[in-house]
Amino acid sequence: MKSRYLLYFSLLIHLFSCQNAKMNSGNLEVKEVEFEEVNHVNIRLIDSEFKILKSQAEINKIYQIINANNPSPRKNPIPTFEENETYIVLQPKIEQLDFTVTKVSERNKNLELKIQQYDNPEFKNKKYPAIIIKLNKKSNYNNIKIKK
Repeated sequence: MKSRYLLYFSLLIHLFSCQNAKMNSGNLEVKEVEFEEVNHVNIRLIDSEFKILKSQAEINKIYQIINANNPSPRKNPIPTFEENETYIVLQPKIEQLDFTVTKVSERNKNLELKIQQYDNPEFKNKKYPAIIIKLNKKSNYNNIKIKK
């Protein structure tokens, strides 16, 4: 009789632990995030490797720098800040002349940006490649990691 209760008890513990593991593994799911490259320049825009732009005023400030360094009379159009989007400026320290964003993924509130470095003859003798990307979703990220 005791062995039957012990068997039922161990079965219940096993079921609960499997259910708990299933719920926890759902939190670790990596999701690809759709993104769009909005601008690609080679001027110093920020002091860190990335910056999330949280308002139209921040977007305007970045584009003021871009357009002030654009010798062409035709200036870059300034994107409109939308509540359901996230704009990120990337300016990682890289070994080559330029980079491109190849993949954006998220897990919980952590964002991972995969970049690929390459030599761009247009950026010769310049050292501040920067890309502005737009994510097609609004989110507040705890951590952003640039994977080179």
